[in-house]
Amino acid sequence: MDESKQASQLPDIPDTSMKRWVKFLADFLPTIGFFGVFLLFGRDLMLATAGLAGGLVLQLALYKLISQRIPKWMKYLTGIALAFAALTFALGDTDYIKLLSTVSGLLIGCVLVGSVLIKKNVFELILGKLIIFPTRTWNIITLLWSVPIFLNAGLNLVLANLIPWIDLQISDDFWVGYRFVRGFISIAFSFGLVILYLVWTKQRPQFGDAIKTTEES
Repeated sequence: MDESKQASQLPDIPDTSMKRWVKFLADFLPTIGFFGVFLLFGRDLMLATAGLAGGLVLQLALYKLISQRIPKWMKYLTGIALAFAALTFALGDTDYIKLLSTVSGLLIGCVLVGSVLIKKNVFELILGKLIIFPTRTWNIITLLWSVPIFLNAGLNLVLANLIPWIDLQISDDFWVGYRFVRGFISIAFSFGLVILYLVWTKQRPQFGDAIKTTEES
C-alpha cells in the first residue's frame, strides 16, 4: 500500500476538537506565563509580570486564530491586568502587579453582588437552564460565592505587604505560592458554603436536562 493510500486511511482530527485543545491551552497561558517564568527565571517578579502580559496577549491572539468569541469579562480583566503590568514596568515597582489580585477580586465580587441587586443574577443567567433553583436561592448562592472572593482580595493586601501599618515582611516566594493556591482554596470554600446552605435549608437542585428528557419520554 502506497503512502498516499495510508494517509487517506488515517483518522482526521475534527476541526472542533483542535479548536477545543487550542482554547484549553489559551486559557492557561497567562497562568503558565506568570508562574512558569517566576519559577524558571530566578524568581523575579518583574520577569513574571512580563510572562503574564505575554500570556494574556497570546491568549487573545489564539482566540482570534480559532474564531473564538472573547467574553466581555475576559476583555475587561485582560485590560486591567495589562494596565497594572504597564504600571509595574513604567514605575519599576512590583507592588502594582501584586495589587492586581485585590482589584480584580473586588471587581468580580462587586459584579456578583451587583447582579443580585439589579435582579440579573449572573449565576442564574448562566446556569439557570441546567440547574433549577428559585431565584431567592440563586441570589443567596451568588452572595455566598462572593464571600471568599472578597476575603481573598483583602488577604492579598496583607500577604503582598501592601498595608503600611502591618509589617509582616512576607517574601515574594510566599506571596506567589499563595497566589497559586488561592484560586483552588477560594473555589473549595465557595462550594463548601453553598453546599452547607443547601443542606441546611434541605434544598435539592433539579436538573434541566433530566426534566426535559422526562417530559419528552
